[in-house]
Amino acid sequence: MLALLALPVSLLGMQQTIAERLDGRVPPDVGMLVQQLGIAASARGLPVDPLIQKAIEGSAKGVPAQRISAAVRLVVAQLDTAAVALREGGVTTDTLVIAAGAFAINAGLSGHDLTALARTRAATPALMVGLRVAGTLAAMGVPPAEDIGLISTKLRSGQPAADLLELPGSVQAEVSRGVTPAQAAAGLERAAAAQGRHGPPPGHGQPPPHPPHPPAPPHP
Repeated sequence: MLALLALPVSLLGMQQTIAERLDGRVPPDVGMLVQQLGIAASARGLPVDPLIQKAIEGSAKGVPAQRISAAVRLVVAQLDTAAVALREGGVTTDTLVIAAGAFAINAGLSGHDLTALARTRAATPALMVGLRVAGTLAAMGVPPAEDIGLISTKLRSGQPAADLLELPGSVQAEVSRGVTPAQAAAGLERAAAAQGRHGPPPGHGQPPPHPPHPPAPPHP
């Protein structure tokens, strides 16, 4: 009770919200851990949803509580890494951008990779999509150098986020023709750089009628 009274009202509300979302869906010890980690993460400006989702996902799959707890701790570490890397790139991040960065970290990219993308000075919505797509490409086997090179070129071009969302499909199409993921990404980067020098074809690059949704993260 004394610990609860010591919490600020906003954090107490956060604890109650997390408890309600996890009630009956995860083992009690996992629920308590997520509450503790979630409150601390929120105080550092990190998103809490990824922790909750990871705990619920693990429990639904029948994963032992000890492994779920370890996975939730890993998510926190990835969020912290993403937040630091984005700040080093000069980006004042919000929770959605941090979550996108953590997704990229989970897919195999590094904090240095995220900092490089942040230094493109892309608008926040485009950066968020770029981080998600970079993570998707990493999961597809594109090495970090080609991955970050391609996404950085696209972000600097100022092209619509819809163009970024097409990249995984474009890479997959090239791979199906017999090239490696690295070669596919490098080729797309060269094409994007050339297009940036000469400008898009007429009528290309108009904003989509609805905001695009980032690709769904692959399950670890």
